[in-house]
Amino acid sequence: MKKIINILVVFFSCAVCFSQTTIDLKKVPFEIANQDFYIDKVIDNRLEQDLGVIEESSNKKVKLRFENGTATTIQNFMDVVLPKTGDRAPITLKVNHLKIEEAQTSIENRKARVYVELYFYAENGEELYKIAHYEEQDFPVSGLTEIFETHEQRIRAALEYCLWSYINAQKENTTDSFTEDGMLDNASSPKDASTFETYVPLGKWFNMLTYKRMTDKYNEGWNVSYTGFSDNEKDFIIPFVIGFGQSRAKSNIVRERGYSFADSYVLGFGFNGYIKITPGVYFDLGLSVPVGVEVLRDLENRKSTNFLIGLRANQGVKIIPWKEYGIVIGAGLFQQWQTSKVINRNFGFALELGVNF
Repeated sequence: MKKIINILVVFFSCAVCFSQTTIDLKKVPFEIANQDFYIDKVIDNRLEQDLGVIEESSNKKVKLRFENGTATTIQNFMDVVLPKTGDRAPITLKVNHLKIEEAQTSIENRKARVYVELYFYAENGEELYKIAHYEEQDFPVSGLTEIFETHEQRIRAALEYCLWSYINAQKENTTDSFTEDGMLDNASSPKDASTFETYVPLGKWFNMLTYKRMTDKYNEGWNVSYTGFSDNEKDFIIPFVIGFGQSRAKSNIVRERGYSFADSYVLGFGFNGYIKITPGVYFDLGLSVPVGVEVLRDLENRKSTNFLIGLRANQGVKIIPWKEYGIVIGAGLFQQWQTSKVINRNFGFALELGVNF
C-alpha cells in the first residue's frame, strides 16, 4: 500500500511539473536622461507566485512563471535599465500585482494583457509613488504561439511604462525628491501624482448552442442559434448571434385568413445584449430585424410565397451555471411585427435550452 501511495505521489508531482512553463525577461536597456535613482531592492508581495494561466498552441492550459522567480528576474532587469552609482538614490520596488491573462474577446480576436501594480519606496521606507497599469495587445484567435512568445515583451513594456510614469511625476512635482543625506523631502514627493487602474479580470469567452421553443396566441415556432460573447463584470455585453428558425401559424387562425397551411422561415439580424446580474445569470435584451419567406397554401390548394421582414424585441433571463462546459437555460418574452399575410403582430414567450463550451 505504501508503495502505491509513493507511486501516486511521484505521478502527481510530475503532472504538476508538466503543468507549468517558464519565461524570462530580455534585458533591453532604454535611455533615461539625468537619472537620479536606481532600484536597490525588488520585493514580490503577491500571494500567488505564478504569473497566470495561459493556453498553449495545443489548447492545454498551463501555469506561467519566471524561471528565476519574480523578484530576482525584475531586479536583474532593473540593474540593466537603471545602473547603480554612488550619486543616485536607492529605491525599493514592491510588486503587489503582476498577472498575465489571455482570452478570446470576439469571434476573430484574442486579447493578451499584463496587469502590474507597483509601489516605489524611499530608503527610509516612505511611500513615494504607486501605479497600476494594463499592457494589452490583440491577436487573431489562432495566434496562441505568437501570444506566448510575446508575453515577456508586454511585461517589459508595462515595467517601462511604470518607470517613466514615476520619473515624469518626479519632474512635475519636484526638482529633487531627496535631501543630500538620501532622506525623502516630503514637501516635494510625487506621491500625489500617482495613477492607479483597479484590476478587473479579463472576461471569459462563452460559446453557446441553443434551441428555443416559442409560442404565442397565433403561432408556434423554434429557433436554433449560436451565441458567442466575452463575459464582463461591469459593461453592457454585446454578443455575436446567428440563428435560424421556423414558425407555423395555428390551424384555426390560418383557416380564418383563408389558408390551409402557413409556414415562415427567417434569419434574424440585429442587436442583442446582456446585463450581468450575478455570476452565471444574465438579463437578455434584444432588438432584431427578421428577414425570410412565408410559404402559404390556400383553401383551394394553391401554393404561394410572401417575402417577410419585420421588427422583433425580446426580454428575458439566461442562466449559465458552469463556466467551462454545461447546460444553458433561458426564458423570456417577445413582441413582433412582420409583413405576414396571416398574422403581422403578436406577443409571446419562449423557453431556451442549450450547452456552453
